[in-house]
Amino acid sequence: MLKVESLVKYAMAAFFCLLLMLQFFSFPGQFRYMAQEEPENAYLQWPLTFLSFLVILAVQICVICFWKLVNNLINKELIAARLLYVNLSIYSLGFIWIIIAVGFILLIRNADDPGLPVVIAVIESGLTMVILLYFVCKKILIRNISDLKTYDR
Repeated sequence: MLKVESLVKYAMAAFFCLLLMLQFFSFPGQFRYMAQEEPENAYLQWPLTFLSFLVILAVQICVICFWKLVNNLINKELIAARLLYVNLSIYSLGFIWIIIAVGFILLIRNADDPGLPVVIAVIESGLTMVILLYFVCKKILIRNISDLKTYDR
């Protein structure tokens, strides 16, 4: 029977592979198609491709860090290593949060329908909660490190 850790790892591996497909095939092809269909917006092809590449890279960093955190918790390795993975995840998610916030502001300025801004606001709120959970995890790890230093003396 499969362990929960194994299922998490299989799901993360599948998710990572899907992200690679999006990053290198789907989004570049979509932006190329959009440039062919709407030549007046063709100048957006490369900036959008680059931006989508960076956002997906940030998600991939989060997936790798989460994978390492799961391994670290199973193997009971150093708490300092966990803190590194949590910090990398916070930075990556913060980058994504900023990109979505800027896009949200641009969308609000030009939107005539409230549907898409509401969806983006929900996504941004969910991302904010995940970032705050990582901050709670970081606080717990820092407390554990300080407790270990207290016991060592």
